[in-house]
Amino acid sequence: MSNLSLHIDAPFLSFEEYARRTGTTVDNVRYLVREGRLPIRPKFKPQERPYINMLALMKEASELCLAS
Repeated sequence: MSNLSLHIDAPFLSFEEYARRTGTTVDNVRYLVREGRLPIRPKFKPQERPYINMLALMKEASELCLAS
């Protein structure tokens, strides 16, 4: 049995902050969201600002890690 420990300092990140942390551009982040490769926090109103859902990304990563 293996143990997996993850630490998330922020459950949601703005596109700008995600781009800064990953060393990419905001345009690339928008592209990845449009392509469905980066999950965003559900929006309740169209004018709400989108945020990258770091919890969903970590969940996906842990599932992939435990499956192998």
